[in-house]
This record gives sequence, C-alpha cells and structure tokens, in this order.
Amino acid sequence: MRVNEQGRSMIEMLGVLAIVGVLSVGGIAGYSKAMAKFKTNKVIDQINTISTNVRTLYSSQRNYGGLNNGTAIRMALIPSEMYAASNKSASGSGVEVTNAFGGNLYIHSVNQGTGTDNAYIIAVDALPKTACVSIATTDWGGDSGSGLVAMQIKTLGGDETADSLTDLNEDIDTSGTVAAAGNVIAVPGSDTTTPLSIANAEMACGDLNGVVWKFQ
Repeated sequence: MRVNEQGRSMIEMLGVLAIVGVLSVGGIAGYSKAMAKFKTNKVIDQINTISTNVRTLYSSQRNYGGLNNGTAIRMALIPSEMYAASNKSASGSGVEVTNAFGGNLYIHSVNQGTGTDNAYIIAVDALPKTACVSIATTDWGGDSGSGLVAMQIKTLGGDETADSLTDLNEDIDTSGTVAAAGNVIAVPGSDTTTPLSIANAEMACGDLNGVVWKFQ
C-alpha cells in the first residue's frame, strides 16, 4: 500500500511540476509580449514628444538650420532618458541617442522642396518587426498640426552621419511611393498614405528595421 501511495505521490509531484513549467513558459511569453508592446508605445511617445518640442521651439521661423542630435539635447528637445548625461554638452550629429529598443535615434535638419533647412527628419533603427509594423500603422497625422511630410520604412546603417542623414532625405524626396521590401514611403494624401496598411507594413518591415519621419 505504501509503495502505491509513494507511486501516486511521485506522479502527482511530476504533474504539479509539469503544470508549473507550462505556466512559467506562458508567463515568460506573456511578459515578453507585454515588454515589446511597452517599448513600441514608448518609441511612439518619444517621436511625438521630440517632434512636438521641435515644432514648438521653431514655431516662429520654421528654419531648422543646425538641428542635430547634439543641439537637440542641449535645447532639451530630447527626453533625458534617451542619452547619457555625459552627452548633455556634446555637439554634432554623432551624439548617441537611443530609442526604447536600444537602437539609435537621429534628428537632422533637411531641405523640403526649394527651401533650405525648412524641414527635419527623425530616424530610428534596430526595431523588431512587430514594433516596426505597429509604428508604421500608427496614425501620425497629415495636417499642418503634425507637420508630417512623409514616413519611410528603411534599414539604416546603424552609424548615421550628417551626410547619410541628408541622403535619407533625398531618398524620401526622389523615390516616390516605392512598394519594395524595406523601402515603402508613405505620404499623407498620396496613394500610399499614412498610416500604412497592415499589408504594406508587413511587406516593408523585416527582422530589424528603421523608420524615418520627415516633418516640416
């Protein structure tokens, strides 16, 4: 009888351990999804905050000449959580600013149309596909209030310079609405408009992607 009881106890214990294991795996998966969602929303908040700060500061002139990571930090346009304290007095485009996923964030003045430094781009890289899709399908606005000119899904180099950021702007201006993986450009009021459809976002976003916004 004791042998049978011991056998049942062992089986019951194994069953409990199996249940605990399943719950643990489910809990980890749920936590990972929740963290990914949190970081995605954080990136969206970061872009909105930075763009609002820039447009507020430059509201009287709309000339963004000299705007880059360094100047944006010094003028408190970028949340302090996104850069090291040692970068607070740094200058130039190469000053490191990180997004919620640990990738880079860049901001730089660019030209729009025939104007000079009358627009700026914000770019983030190293986004997981799920985050890229969520961000691409977010409504970033298309009126004068948002200032959005275009949004592009594009793999970035990971170490952008002033010249390469200018090239990103030229790519947005000249490529049109390119329906190719990793290079979908959405323009408010165009055929490929913002926000992107889920189908277009899925096509554009790979495993690690960048998103570029152009504001005026």
